[in-house]
Formats: sequence, C-alpha cells, structure tokens
Amino acid sequence: MSRKLTRRSLLKTGLTASAALATPTILVRKASAQTETTLKVVQWKHFVPDYDRYFNVFAKEFGDKHKCKVEVDYVATPDLPTSIAADISRGGGHDVFHLNGVGAWLYDQALVDVTPVANRLEKEFGGWIPNSESIGKVKDKWLAIPYWYIAYPMIINRGYFTQVKADYTDKTTWNDLLDSGAKLKKAGYPFGIPFSQTPDSNDDLYPLMMSYGAYLFDKDGKINFRRKEISDVLEYGKKFFEQTMTDEVLSWDDSSNNRFIASGKGSMICNPISAYRTAAKDNPDVYRNLEVQKTPLGPKGRKNGARTMSYGIFNFSKSQDLAREFLYAMVADSKRGMQESTGYNHPFLKDFTKKPMPVIGNEPKLKLLEDFQDDVIFIGYPGPMTKTATAMYAKFIIPTMFAEVAKGKPVRAAMDDAEKKLRAIG
Repeated sequence: MSRKLTRRSLLKTGLTASAALATPTILVRKASAQTETTLKVVQWKHFVPDYDRYFNVFAKEFGDKHKCKVEVDYVATPDLPTSIAADISRGGGHDVFHLNGVGAWLYDQALVDVTPVANRLEKEFGGWIPNSESIGKVKDKWLAIPYWYIAYPMIINRGYFTQVKADYTDKTTWNDLLDSGAKLKKAGYPFGIPFSQTPDSNDDLYPLMMSYGAYLFDKDGKINFRRKEISDVLEYGKKFFEQTMTDEVLSWDDSSNNRFIASGKGSMICNPISAYRTAAKDNPDVYRNLEVQKTPLGPKGRKNGARTMSYGIFNFSKSQDLAREFLYAMVADSKRGMQESTGYNHPFLKDFTKKPMPVIGNEPKLKLLEDFQDDVIFIGYPGPMTKTATAMYAKFIIPTMFAEVAKGKPVRAAMDDAEKKLRAIG
C-alpha cells in the first residue's frame, strides 16, 4: 500500500501557535432512546495517514463497546497547543487531549489523576521502559499516560563511508566520527546535524550532551549546570561542525536533513526514519545505500533522542471515568497503532518491545530499532520533563549555544548566556 509521509512541521513544541483547528472527524453510534455520553478527544494529525484511519476505527470500536459517542478532532501540529489552551481558558471543549513533545508537568494544573490507569497498564503489559515516569508522573501521581515516542537514530549512506574507507558500527564513538566525517566532507559528502532553531536540532543535540555527561538538571529536575562537561561537548561540537558538516546546518529546518540525505548530498544525519522512507520513494539509488544505525557512544555511553507522545484528561471533563477507560484501551491496543504507523510509533510498555516488533522487526535495516528503548532519554534527563526543561526546548537554548560556538563565540561566553537563559526560565 502506498503511504504519503511528511514531517515538514512535525516536531514543534509549540508553546505559542496560531489558532486554526482542523475539521473534526465525528464517529457516532446509532442513537438510542437515552442520551448518549459523548467523549471528545483532540490530537494531532499523524504524519502517516494510515495511522489516523486506524484511530478512527479504534474510536468507533470503543464507542460501540461502551455505548457512547466519540468525537476526535485532528489538529495540525502547530495548532494543538492553541486548542489545549483554548479548552483550559473556557473550562470545556474536550475530555482527552494529546501532549505532543511535552509532559504532564506543563499542564499539571489542568490534568486529573490517572494513576490507576498507569498501574493497570504496568501490571498487564510488563512494566514501563526506563524514564517513562519522567513524562507522565508529577509528585507521585500519574497525570498523563505515555503512549508512544518517535526515535532519532543515525541514518548513514554506507556507500559513501565505504568509498573513503570509513566504517560505522555499534561501537562507533562521537570521536571516531571526527576522522570519518573529515574524509567524507573532503570527498564532497558531509554530515548534517542541524545547529539551528528547529525541533530536530533539540532532539539531536540533547542526547549528544547527555552522552558526555553534560547535564543541565539533576535527578529532581532542578537546574544543575555541569560546566566542565558542557564545555567539553561544546568544544567537540565546534570540531564536529568545522571538520565534518555542511555550513547549511546553521539555518536548517526540520525538512532540510531529510532532503540532504535523500538527495545524495550527505553521508549522515540524525533523524526519524522518515528520511529513510522518503529516499525509498524519491531516490531509490540513494535508498539502496542507506542504513539506520545506532547513535554513537560518548564518554558516558550511548544516549538516544526521542520525541514523546502522551495523553491526559482535563479536570473539567464530565466523563472522567470513561476517559480513563479510553486511555487504557488506546494504549492496550498499541500493536495495531505500531503497525499502522509503519514503524514510527515506539512503545513505552515493555511487552510491546518484544521481538519481533511490528514493521521494524520485519525490515532488516530497521531491526536494530527494536533495542532503541535500551538507551532512550527524554527532555529533562536525568530528571523529569519539567516546565523548565520543556521551555528550554521551546526557546532553543541548546542549539543556540552550539551554533554560537560553531560561529566563533568563546565557549565560556556561550555557556554563560545559556545558563542565564535557563535560570531565567526556572
């Protein structure tokens, strides 16, 4: 089946956005003699259309089983925060809402306790993968249920690596890439990781920092600026930019790296598998040489980046028990969601990571993604996804710091500026 895949504006954290809601898809049971309960859900439009078609079916099945009507508003990604804010402002609109790239902390005053749902899922599906609690749990209460996340592996052009006699294995380090990247850049096939104010840059550079132990927060989520380690990773970032990358990365948006690798211009990016899928469709000759690889090892090991998707219930909802049951049923049906997303949706529950996983477990070049959760981290690591950590992403504090150093600003000055910005938020 042909699937149209786009990510042009996929990963905006979107603390501010223009308001323009999509036309709702309304799924209605046949009317009964009594007034039906209506459950209203607002979520983003998935970039794999087949997933939204699946969700329509799931929502109708839930409505039939629970004798209710389900209305799902599919909202363009940049407009989702505006829709949520509007509901909170007027104290009504939807019951269930999708937290795209943010955790429960951001909306803690508007969410209801869903601890029984989280505990039930944990018990029935083998427990949560590490760091899941950092997304959904606030002060010992689950206020949101993690559903799935988008993985950020490396995508390389093996043909170009072979051409310059460079290798890439699961033992490759960030330091190794300086040598291989220099050879590839000299051959006309540079690396491309955005050093710009775009969401992909956050999700690429934050794991790099964590692999150096360059923490910005402690385990409780308080600001803890590890200055030596941050200085080390910024010095590395400058070398990486100068020796391996195209200068274009300073102005890239989220679609730039996809085009870069799919066109054959580049030899490596860090990105979800959308770039790999795009090349399969648009440039088969390049696609044949592409491989999805593990992220490199840093001084503190391997850290994988991800964009999280979770769901919560508004505290003004008049159907909270039904909404809790909806969240349970939705996450319990993760295998179908994973299948219809063509491998984009990665699960938070351990039972759903059993091999072979849907889609990726059956594609040889994607099989290594079955282990992605072993090293995955989320915004705020090693602490929770606090409001401060979320705002840090929205303000692009990390990409700005790397870009300033790459363009010649002294490391200490760039680091001082970043710390001031972070503390001004927190």
